Amino acid sequence: MLKYNIALAAFLSNLATKNLERQFEIEQRKNAESELRSLRNYLANIIDSMPSTLIGVDPEGIITQWNKRAEDLTGLTAEQALGTPLVQAMPGLDKEIDHIKQAISSCKKQTYGTVSNVDESTQIYEDITIYPLISDKARGAVIRIDDVTERVNMERMMLQSEKMLSIGGLAAGMAHEINNPLAGILGHAINIKKRIYSDIPSNISVAQTCNASLQDVREYLDKREIPRMLDGITDAGERAANIVSNMLSFARKSDNNFTPQNLGTLIDKTLELAINDYNLKKSYDFRRIKIIREYALQTPLVRCSGNEIQQVLLNLFKNGAEAMAEKNYVDSTPHFICRVYVDNSMAVIEIEDNGGGMTDIIRNRIFEPFYTTKEIGQGTGLGLSVSYFIIANQHNGTMAVESNPGHWTRFTIKIPLKQPI
Repeated sequence: MLKYNIALAAFLSNLATKNLERQFEIEQRKNAESELRSLRNYLANIIDSMPSTLIGVDPEGIITQWNKRAEDLTGLTAEQALGTPLVQAMPGLDKEIDHIKQAISSCKKQTYGTVSNVDESTQIYEDITIYPLISDKARGAVIRIDDVTERVNMERMMLQSEKMLSIGGLAAGMAHEINNPLAGILGHAINIKKRIYSDIPSNISVAQTCNASLQDVREYLDKREIPRMLDGITDAGERAANIVSNMLSFARKSDNNFTPQNLGTLIDKTLELAINDYNLKKSYDFRRIKIIREYALQTPLVRCSGNEIQQVLLNLFKNGAEAMAEKNYVDSTPHFICRVYVDNSMAVIEIEDNGGGMTDIIRNRIFEPFYTTKEIGQGTGLGLSVSYFIIANQHNGTMAVESNPGHWTRFTIKIPLKQPI
């Protein structure tokens, strides 16, 4: 009996020990599962909080991961997207299938940039990186999409500013060197006409000394069209002088006193100037262009040089009008959209036309001095260059251009609401 009781006690003790061990294992497993769920939730929160679009796919392009940014971008929830083909959930990524396969097969990430048109007036620049996922249990890739539109625009603006500053210094130096001989050319042309066509005693006396009448000299010169040639020299010299004056404005700060100005009122006054500037020599009639005003309410007054801002606006209106005159309109008519609003600490002016637009090559050079797409003699290529310097150098602002070839061009001017004293 004693032996039986000892054996039973040992059995029960062993059973209790195993139950305790099993209970401990169950608790450990529960803790591990809880920690695993917490880790998964933590990683999911990290992935969802990222500003980038993150999409996981298998080698066949079936979605295995879909973060919050992807949901916001497409309107599809993770439950709706998981298990569906990538090209179905995001048709715009249909071209990425080949990049995904290449990343997986080469075990190397693929990085490149893309440009897409959201609508006729908005372009988005994106960086796409595809990371291969290769392990014993899973194969696939992670697609990361970053919207870099703001960065690209800022880089372009900085490059443009640096380029314009260097060219501006060169242009100002050239202008000073040109000024002296140009003044001599204009002065001599004026004096020649004065010595021929002015009835002053010295002219009459010299003609008599040469046994010629002043009238005969004038008749000869008229028949040889010398006056017309002199007028041509004067006109060309004055045009060159105007170019030199514009060049000098590149490196010169304005001495004008800045005063508070209503930007909407400045636009309206400039439009009146543009309309009154119309003449039959122009290839456009500004009065036939529709003006759409989108001025934000309660836009504060901005300290600036009103005359110089009007000079900039007039350049933009004239260029836009000429661009629209070259376009054949079928379902629409020429129009300007003029916008005024505030963006953070900057007052913003937008002048948009629905002309023929410009290519990226032209757009990247549009602010360079002497760069023009017009025929020889039709433009100096300085209007937009001077406008850029007026905004950037004299008003501490920025000036940028966007365009969709064949559809529209939009110039954006930003001026600080508070100018440094």
